[in-house]
Amino acid sequence: MSLFRNSRRSFAMLWSFAGLVAVAVCFLAVSVPEVGAQSAPTNSDDGRRYSQLLQNIYQFILQNYVDEVDPALLYEGAMKGMFGVLGDPHSVFLDEPMLSDLMRETDGTYAGVGLYISKPSQEQGAGEGEPTYVEVVSPIEDTPAWQAGVLPGDLIIKIDGLSTAELSVDEASARIRGPEGTKVVLSLRRGRSYEFDLELARARIEIPAIKMGIIEREGTRIAYLRIIEWMPQTVDRVKEALGEIRRAGAGYLIVDVRSNPGGLLSSVVDVSDLFMDAGVIVSTKGRNPQENFEYKADKALDLPQDVPMIVLVNQGSASASEIFAGAMKDTRRALLLGEKTYGKGSVQQVFPLSTTGFKLTMARYYTPSGVNIDKSGIEPDISVPDIKFTDAQLESLEKLYESALVRKFAEANPGASVQERKARTDEILKMGFDLPFEFVDRLLRDELDRTKTAPIYDLEFDAQLNKAIETILGGDFNELLRNSRTLSQILTAK
Repeated sequence: MSLFRNSRRSFAMLWSFAGLVAVAVCFLAVSVPEVGAQSAPTNSDDGRRYSQLLQNIYQFILQNYVDEVDPALLYEGAMKGMFGVLGDPHSVFLDEPMLSDLMRETDGTYAGVGLYISKPSQEQGAGEGEPTYVEVVSPIEDTPAWQAGVLPGDLIIKIDGLSTAELSVDEASARIRGPEGTKVVLSLRRGRSYEFDLELARARIEIPAIKMGIIEREGTRIAYLRIIEWMPQTVDRVKEALGEIRRAGAGYLIVDVRSNPGGLLSSVVDVSDLFMDAGVIVSTKGRNPQENFEYKADKALDLPQDVPMIVLVNQGSASASEIFAGAMKDTRRALLLGEKTYGKGSVQQVFPLSTTGFKLTMARYYTPSGVNIDKSGIEPDISVPDIKFTDAQLESLEKLYESALVRKFAEANPGASVQERKARTDEILKMGFDLPFEFVDRLLRDELDRTKTAPIYDLEFDAQLNKAIETILGGDFNELLRNSRTLSQILTAK
C-alpha cells in the first residue's frame, strides 16, 4: 500500500502504493521536499519549449475564452492530464481533499468503513473495452464492512451512485471516507453478475499493528505473529511480541503478512532488522542519484537466527509486505508459504503544492538479490493456493448468494453449534449447489461470527496456516530452507 521513507534519509518522504488503499486511513504528516529540490537536471530544449507553450496557452484561455474561467480548474485539469499520460496509476495529482487525507498522521485510527481496495489495471482486470471497477482486497476485521459481510474480490461498482470505472483508487478512497456516523452506499458485484447495495455507517476504527498468539500442536509451541499494518509503532509491538514468544518457550515462528497492503518503509526495514544480523534488507534505485540507497541490517537480533520461520503471503501482500517477504526469502531467513504476492515494486514521493499536490514515482525497490518485483510479485517456496472455482461453480456461488440461505440461517440460529452448522451445510449442498463442503461451511461460520471479535488465527479453515504448521512439524524444514532459491536464482532459471 504505502511506503514512507522518513527515518534513514531525513530529506525525503517516500510513498509506495501497491494500488491498494486502506479506506479512510490517516497518513503520516512529515516534511517533504520542495518540488524543485529533487528535480533531475535537464538540458532539453523540448522541455523548455513545451513548458513555455503550456504557460502561454493557459494565459490565452484565461484572457480569451468566451466565458470567465476559474484558474484553479484550468490548473487542476492540466495537472490531471500530465499525470494521466504517464500511464502510471501511482503517479497522480492530489486535489485538496485527497492531499488532506494523505497528510494526516498515521496512527492506526480513522473514520471509515474498513476496507482495503485496489484498482486493477486493464491488463489485470476487465477485458478490452470493459470498465475496470474498484476491487475489495480485504475487509478489515471488526469494522462495519467486515460485519456487513463484504468479501475479498467484491467489486465496488458505485459509491453513492457514482460509478468507480473512471475513479482512481485515491478518488474512490476519498469518497468512501467521511465523518464518523455518516453513511455511504456501496454498490457491489460479487461473482460475475450478482449485484447488491450496502449502506454502511462510517465509524472510528482502530487497527492494531499486530496480533500474536501461541499454537500448541503435538507438544510443540509455535508462535503466530500477524503484522496487520506497517505503522510507526509496529516495530515496538513486534519487539514486545518477540519477548513474549521467548518467554513462552516457542521454538518456531509463523509471520503472517497476508492481505497486508503495506505502510511505512522505515517500519518494514526496522522490523526486518529484528530477524537479520547482516546484509541488505532492500535497496532503491531511480534516475535521480539521490534515490539510490541501500538499507542494511545491523548485528543486533531480537529473534535468534536459528529459530525456524515461515512467512505467509497471498495476493493481498503488497509493497512493504513484499519488501519483508523478499528480504526473508533472499537471505534464506524464512520460507514463504501461500500464494504469489501482489507485485508492487515502485516507490513514490508526495509533493504538497499549497493546498494541492501530487505523487510521483521516483524509484524502484530491489530485494537483497537485486530483483525488482513490480508487476510480477513473489512466488512462495511452498504454494498453497486458495480455492479456485470452475465456471459452473461460480454460477452455483452466485445462486447461493442470491438465495440468502447463509444469511437467513445465521439470523435464525445465532447460537448454532458446529454440528448444526455442518448439518445445514449438507442441506444446502443437497439443494443442488455445486460447491466444496468446506467453502460453504466456512461461509456459514463467518456469517455466524459477524458480531463477534475476530480470532487471532483460524485453525479450522485456514489451509495455509495449517500447511505451515505441518511443514514445521515435518522434520525437513532446514533442508527445505537450504534448497530454497533466491529471487535472482529464480529469475535466472526462467
